[in-house]
Amino acid sequence: MAGCSPHLTAQNRSKDIEFLAQWAKDCHPLVELDQEHKSLPNYADLKPRYVQLAEQAKTNEEFFKVVYGYFNLIGASGHGFLLTGLSIDFYMLEALFQGGVISDIPWYKFPRASYWAKLYEDRCFVHPPFRIARRDDEYFTRDNWRSKGITIPAGSRIRQVNGMTCPEYVDRLEEQTWLRYVAGNTDRITRNLLVVNEGKGFKGWTVDFLRPDGTMAGMFVPYKKGFSSRTSEFTDWGKNGNCVCVELTDDVGYIRVKSMGGLFIKNDRKKISEFLERSGGKYRKLIIDIRHNSGGLTYYGYDNLIRPFLDQTAVYKQTTGIKRKILTRLGPDGVARLRRGVSTWAYDLKVEETKPPEGFDTDEWIFYEITREVKPTDRYNFSGDIFVLIDAGTSSAADVYANDVRRIGYAKLVGQNTYGSAGTYFNAVMVRLPASGMIFMLEADLLMNTDGTYDEITGTAPDIELPLSELPVSVTRDELLKDAWINKIIADL
Repeated sequence: MAGCSPHLTAQNRSKDIEFLAQWAKDCHPLVELDQEHKSLPNYADLKPRYVQLAEQAKTNEEFFKVVYGYFNLIGASGHGFLLTGLSIDFYMLEALFQGGVISDIPWYKFPRASYWAKLYEDRCFVHPPFRIARRDDEYFTRDNWRSKGITIPAGSRIRQVNGMTCPEYVDRLEEQTWLRYVAGNTDRITRNLLVVNEGKGFKGWTVDFLRPDGTMAGMFVPYKKGFSSRTSEFTDWGKNGNCVCVELTDDVGYIRVKSMGGLFIKNDRKKISEFLERSGGKYRKLIIDIRHNSGGLTYYGYDNLIRPFLDQTAVYKQTTGIKRKILTRLGPDGVARLRRGVSTWAYDLKVEETKPPEGFDTDEWIFYEITREVKPTDRYNFSGDIFVLIDAGTSSAADVYANDVRRIGYAKLVGQNTYGSAGTYFNAVMVRLPASGMIFMLEADLLMNTDGTYDEITGTAPDIELPLSELPVSVTRDELLKDAWINKIIADL
């Protein structure tokens, strides 16, 4: 569903920036912590400059880039993103089924948000006809690409873009394209290198490749609109299913979970149960791989990856902080709705207010200690050691699962820190800007890790940290046995 192009006055545009800044001050749990722990700029100090940029914007497109640039700072940690077209349609339908309103947004206001989502997808971002991987300041192709009789194999290094080294090209983007509006860290944009629409007349990039055989090739790479839809079989649940079970060796089993979407829970659990039943209990080790799993529903982790491995009920505690004003804004009904996504009576034994950590103003914050239990269910046929693979792409409900694993202790986390977005009191919140109608998703509560760090800032740390490694391309035995992390578990852990 496409929204109509809105006409906004300078006053309208400044109103949206003011609203976003006020929401951050009143409700967002991470903006001050980002300044302290990630050395990001002060959003309040930058507000006057963004108000001015918004008022001076000559087009809706320019105004959107200004808003997105400011939002990038406010939503730097935890859940923080603009709703896409499909998400907007989904939430509009959900609002209709819930009495016409969701997160204080009436159903009929969602179509206007789709205008900005389309502008975001079509005008701001582009991608090449191949995927890109980054290792430190070096970039490599992840797919074979052939143009005009010349092949650029996967694994080719990108030496130059438009006559500049990759770091030089990124610097130019941040100085001369719409990225100049983006406050704070642009890493999550520029990590894909060829991702920014550079404006009028832009058609693509001139790229110098160093192929794996040592030969050079200079090619013109045409752009495609929007984000890349090219995904590997390892990450795309539409390719070979969401859950894939593989016998790696006679005594090591492997379960790949690509998403924790609610539609997959029942079938995936059946698949895992049948796989382990066929093994006859022979596996000494089981690897559960949730690398680059961006989440879904917390119930997936509880019902498929924890309860069937337990011999007895697990009880654990979590501490989470919330700004008091967001509770007031949402009201009891809003809080109850958002809590349903992460917590139910079946898992919560007790929720009690607790003393905030040092440095948190009790007039502004309220902290809760949540005592949770997870009861065992029909047990899988497995009694060995479990290793859960995590990385910086493990987020949302997948991060919740990893965090629960750490607290319950029935498995070992292996790899790298998760992204960090394990809201535990209630789900992320939709925030609608009053003039433009843009809708963003933002984190609402702050989960304390067991070591005193904040999950949304640092992520969930592994029990066993391993060096960075590229993901497998597919979920086949031969491909998985090339993976450094998997081999580490098989051989040494």
